[in-house]
Amino acid sequence: MIIGIFEVSEPNHYSAVNGLLKTYASDPDNEIIVYTLPSIQKALEENGLPKNSQLVVLEENQSLTKLLDEAETITFDRIHICTIFDNYVEFARFKPQAQDIYFHVHQIEEWYNDNFDRAINTLIPSLKNKDQNRQYSRIIARSIRDYLFYRPLRKKMLEQFERDYNLQLIVHSQGQKEALFEYNCQSPITIFPFAIYEGMEDSSQDNQLLRICIPGVITQAKRDYLTLFEVLEQNADSLADRIDLYLLGYVSDREKDEMGGAIQQLIDSGYKVYYHDSFVYGEEFDQAISNCDLLLNNQFISKNSTEVYGKTKESGMIFNMLRAAKPGLLPKEYNVSNEFGDCTLFFESYPHLVELIKEVVDNPEQLDRLKASARKLSVSYLPQNLYPRLVSTAAVAS
Repeated sequence: MIIGIFEVSEPNHYSAVNGLLKTYASDPDNEIIVYTLPSIQKALEENGLPKNSQLVVLEENQSLTKLLDEAETITFDRIHICTIFDNYVEFARFKPQAQDIYFHVHQIEEWYNDNFDRAINTLIPSLKNKDQNRQYSRIIARSIRDYLFYRPLRKKMLEQFERDYNLQLIVHSQGQKEALFEYNCQSPITIFPFAIYEGMEDSSQDNQLLRICIPGVITQAKRDYLTLFEVLEQNADSLADRIDLYLLGYVSDREKDEMGGAIQQLIDSGYKVYYHDSFVYGEEFDQAISNCDLLLNNQFISKNSTEVYGKTKESGMIFNMLRAAKPGLLPKEYNVSNEFGDCTLFFESYPHLVELIKEVVDNPEQLDRLKASARKLSVSYLPQNLYPRLVSTAAVAS
């Protein structure tokens, strides 16, 4: 097959592109062309490009319309449109030569909820978001533009894909698939992970302390760092010399004083805490999660009244667990598939989280069992094991 993969919108979606590319490339008879951004190009090349693939890069100041026009001259067996963000007009005009379009839906509500309430429920948290460095007027203008212009354009685009192609939807979890069913979605749906396992080496065996890693930008707008820090401080006498905390991200500009002070207070209570001054990606990111014992998700599960992680959208945390074959600590309300049960500890509150951490510290055999279960799960996410999900009968969802 000749497969086109389009990710020209979101540099943070490198893992999704890499997973698709490596999975299709596991069949040497396939030819894959990836249309993407310079930052994703760099990361893909660092990770190793398969021989049966090539990259077409949308350089800075280059016209996306021109890139898509050139792609229309190629006859594909199928294409994947991975993310559309602020380039709806260009993709609405895109007429590829292909039978099948696989469209990746990251945020169910954005594409399938037309209600005005949804626009309001999205706007209010954005205005309160400490991580937003934009002016309030721009946030409001973006919301108005999205509802009046982008929303009908998204609807028209889906109708066009359904009319002119064999449209199939890609989501990253069972929860998202169930959310689509709630909107009476009739298109075939395939569950494909946001990241894959490629045999990442585990370098945590010699850790003297239990290393807990939290990947992502350090902002209270997305994750509850302040409550976590508070309960850790309260338990410093029993935990500070037994664990270290790796915050695999940087503090957002608007929170440097508050969050920086909270981190320093945690350090002053006796903990070893590591964090960065800039965005972490590529080899540095992989080395950090390879060296950790547990991955912690302290995310706010409900972003607002309509957007819920594990249901209408997904978090990268689950897929970091898969990529690194690491066990996780997740909020109990996070909706994950049953296959994660043996490699995950679920906490009901942050005091409960501390109790779980103490149990792992006191019981090394429990950590060994969790890691063994994580490795077993991750093997099923090797490219060759995922390939049947992409090439199975179109009408059959994973």
